[in-house]
Amino acid sequence: MSTIGKLFGRSPFSQIQLHMEQVNKCIAKMSEALEAAKVGNIERVDQLSNEVSELEHQADQIKSDIRERLLKRFFMPIDRSEVLEILSLQDGLADTAEDVCKVLTLRPLPFPADLVEDFDEFVNLNIKACEICASIINQMDELIESGFGGTEAERIRGLAREAALAEHEADVVQLKLLKKIYAHDVDFSIGEFHLWMRVTRVLSRLSNDSENLANRILKTLSLK
Repeated sequence: MSTIGKLFGRSPFSQIQLHMEQVNKCIAKMSEALEAAKVGNIERVDQLSNEVSELEHQADQIKSDIRERLLKRFFMPIDRSEVLEILSLQDGLADTAEDVCKVLTLRPLPFPADLVEDFDEFVNLNIKACEICASIINQMDELIESGFGGTEAERIRGLAREAALAEHEADVVQLKLLKKIYAHDVDFSIGEFHLWMRVTRVLSRLSNDSENLANRILKTLSLK
């Protein structure tokens, strides 16, 4: 173990990484629920929504355990408040995955053929932003070992830029998608139209929160 590791003990990011693994499971199940919604399999959507809720609950338990562990630490390589803020932003991704699934259970969502391509791209970009953040979190141990500098820090900065780009691209595709949804307003019932609005709005939180998480980690870097 490096001198920094010996001084501060085990990095808190081993537990943060465990939490992110659970967040990723929520997002993967959410993706399955979206696919089921596209083909009108509402029973499968309900099943997957329940599975995501259970995974999110497990993520909350990991989060609570991390908070308890942090309270017992005397020395840490970064402030507890910074770790807790990163954890909170990360946890928001699991919450959003659960919220997306809950919205999908409200009623079947019609999928006109001309919406599918833009919708899939929108979903993929939001998930991509989350995956980039997972990569950042998975490299935090190496960053701490390097003393928050060198090639590790540059790699984290590069990933943060990728997360910001994914968020921007998701915004662009979302606008295209919304225009097509509005073009179908005469085809959709009022309930279906508002459900589409809600699904796109909640989904967009994934890339927005991912960018915020990446920026929060950059802020931590800038303080070192």
